[in-house]
Amino acid sequence: MTLHIRSDALKLLSWLACTLILGAALAPILYHIGKSMAGLPALDGYISEILRKSDFSRYFNRAMLLAALICIIPLMRSLKLKRGILTLQKNPSWKSHFLAGFILAGGLLLMLGWAYLVLGLFKSEHQFDLRMIGKFMATALVVSLLEEWLFRGLLLDAVLRSARKWVALLFVTFFFALVHFLKPPGSIMVSDADVNLTTGFWMVGQIFMHFGNPVFIAAEFATLFALGWVLGWARLRTSSLWLGIGLHSGWVFSYELYKYHTFMPKRYTPELFLPYIGATLKSGLIPLTTVCLTGVVTAIWLHFRHRRH
Repeated sequence: MTLHIRSDALKLLSWLACTLILGAALAPILYHIGKSMAGLPALDGYISEILRKSDFSRYFNRAMLLAALICIIPLMRSLKLKRGILTLQKNPSWKSHFLAGFILAGGLLLMLGWAYLVLGLFKSEHQFDLRMIGKFMATALVVSLLEEWLFRGLLLDAVLRSARKWVALLFVTFFFALVHFLKPPGSIMVSDADVNLTTGFWMVGQIFMHFGNPVFIAAEFATLFALGWVLGWARLRTSSLWLGIGLHSGWVFSYELYKYHTFMPKRYTPELFLPYIGATLKSGLIPLTTVCLTGVVTAIWLHFRHRRH
């Protein structure tokens, strides 16, 4: 069993390494292609504006996602997942699970954001725009469906074949947090003139420098780990992805909505409140507590719902 776990772990780490290398190589290429396409008359409008305004960090994130999807094909073959996800069951209550997860995760996170506004830690900006609500909802659904299928579906199923469920949950949760932790620092700005074929690899180096900052790890990595643990627990508890998809999409939707409509005043800096409060709703020990509370409330809801049925 130990050899199987080590073998699966090695394959997952190899997938991560290949994703980083391929993503770093693709990032400057996608950046220059995107900037060139921004001037095409056929794309004039919203798409053109997004391509033009997006900085290198955003292109880097999209390149990493594309690389992860490309590299997932040989990973699935090496993990012998041709027969699909074996440990999931059909969920007749998928609608209520999704809706409850979305409301609990999104609602509690927005309540935290509202508290930040009351305390004056954040200020509101931008008027309410229904089109942006639709955009954030679409983003939340796509991200949650893709990541739950990948992490709590394929990868967790692969590790469950050779490990006890809590060991498998711990491993996949750590891997989930690690993958999401590997994002460019928000303070890094790269000008058009500085983007070349090696800029993506330089960005990877900047990301790994975060691991030398214990405050940043406590504020960011711990929250990502708790989020992944709650999602993994929901998948094991229900033998289905739908509750996790609801929770995940609720978090993403509320996070994007709050980030668009608020900002931290210039007199405050994220470092002033770390490790308790960061520059966003996902940074700091207070958001970490909110994620843990969401898991507890979800467990209580599931308990009483199953008692009624």
